[in-house]
Amino acid sequence: MSTSGSSIPNHQDDQEPRGTRARLAAYQAAPDTARRGMWAISYGHPADLTAACRPTVLSRVVDEPVWHQLHRGVCLGCDWEGPERRRNNDATEDAHDHAWPTWRSLPVVNPPATAADYSKVLMGRWNAQVTQSYPAGWFEQGGPILIRRPEGYNTRHRPGGAPGGGYELVIQQPETREPGEQPALF
Repeated sequence: MSTSGSSIPNHQDDQEPRGTRARLAAYQAAPDTARRGMWAISYGHPADLTAACRPTVLSRVVDEPVWHQLHRGVCLGCDWEGPERRRNNDATEDAHDHAWPTWRSLPVVNPPATAADYSKVLMGRWNAQVTQSYPAGWFEQGGPILIRRPEGYNTRHRPGGAPGGGYELVIQQPETREPGEQPALF
């Protein structure tokens, strides 16, 4: 989970729409030449509007004083928006705090250990064990999974990485298994 995710000063124009629906409508209505700097769904993040609160991330390009991207956690089901963040992971966690307020108390699981673990049989067993460890219906509702990764590995939160299509949220912790050992679930 992020620790350096302080929000940054708001670069938003007071005339901009608020809420995912309004921002998407404004972006789609704008001519291509006017879209630079507007908030839009970040590449690869969920974009389908829902009736229930579901997390996603908006991004925008800022050219001043130098080019950089800003991110903001938002909800696909209501008008909630988080603060501007410099890191995509921080915005993703903000959105999960809104849509899945108990996500930080979920069990952190090890991913399958090697490419061989991604066979249908082994993945089926792994998914069954993980599903039993999480609240009933969690993944069916699009809830996230918390995956343990040691430092130095890919730490980007991954949309669609949970068994039901929710986010895979990476938690940096030391590995809990010995080399060559069957992977432990927790």
